[in-house]
Amino acid sequence: MSQSAPDRRLDDDRAARLARICADIAQVGDLLGPEPARALTRLRDRSLSDQGVDAVLAEVTELMRVGGLVGGDTTVRSDRYLPLAGIHGRRPEVVQVCPADLCDRVEIPRPDTGPSPHCAVWDCPLPTFRMDR
Repeated sequence: MSQSAPDRRLDDDRAARLARICADIAQVGDLLGPEPARALTRLRDRSLSDQGVDAVLAEVTELMRVGGLVGGDTTVRSDRYLPLAGIHGRRPEVVQVCPADLCDRVEIPRPDTGPSPHCAVWDCPLPTFRMDR
């Protein structure tokens, strides 16, 4: 990845919210136009405050709502462990993750599903991460 990693990782709540929004934008971004993606690029600024991150997430959630979509920012996950969907008792060896370790988005690669999942912040495919190392 050519972008440098952020100086800090987002706290758990913001990282979870961003992961859901990023996944939603990857699925429906073409229906919303360029505004959500433009707003998310502001998260590349390593000096952005927590309040600035909250403002970006709220802006994107509102753009999704105005576009007729329920924002990914509307559900807060609990602190307990939630297994990744589709694993069914097996641990994946390779997953796809946030390219800058900014959020906690994790996708399980699936054969024959088309292009790799896309990061809405960094505008690139999610890189693979080997979990067996």
